[in-house]
Amino acid sequence: MSTDRRRPNPRGEGNRLRADLVDAASHLLEVGDGEQTLSLRAVSRRAGVAPQSVYLHFADRKALLIAVYEARFGELLGALTSATGPDARGRLRATCLAYCRYAEQHPGHYRVLFGTAGSPGWEPGEMAGLPALAALDTAVRACTNDSSPGIANATLCIWAAMHGLIVLRRDRPSFPWPDLDDLIDVLLTAHITTATT
Repeated sequence: MSTDRRRPNPRGEGNRLRADLVDAASHLLEVGDGEQTLSLRAVSRRAGVAPQSVYLHFADRKALLIAVYEARFGELLGALTSATGPDARGRLRATCLAYCRYAEQHPGHYRVLFGTAGSPGWEPGEMAGLPALAALDTAVRACTNDSSPGIANATLCIWAAMHGLIVLRRDRPSFPWPDLDDLIDVLLTAHITTATT
């Protein structure tokens, strides 16, 4: 935990404090027991600023939590949308692998997104993770021609299965897991029956 006082930002760079507070809150969520235990005082201490400095950028704890979720889901979305492949199925495979690799490379961030209890209290249509789920859904629908409303059932099944693989591979590392690429191929074969380019 940082106890050093933070140097003030140069003139015109006040948003750096906001980013530092989001990073501090994210770190505390990664190593703590979930968002219920996160306090603004602990965040300010971690960032090396006075507690009242938090209120320069966030009205309350909920606003800070929403900013953390938006930042981490933004990183995940960036990983998914940068995945490419030679055709629709290849793009879906790359998207799934990007999702799993994000979780492996950023286990603390993944835990913040999917392992902490609850959410900051979004309404269903405003959840920060929807763009990332929509990116996966777009990749799935390009392979299935599914035009049903909402998130496709195949997308939900693939997402749930990937989450299960991520958590089990993390929590049971001594199990003789096959290569992740092979597991994703099996997963897609089970859920994607109509491939198009």
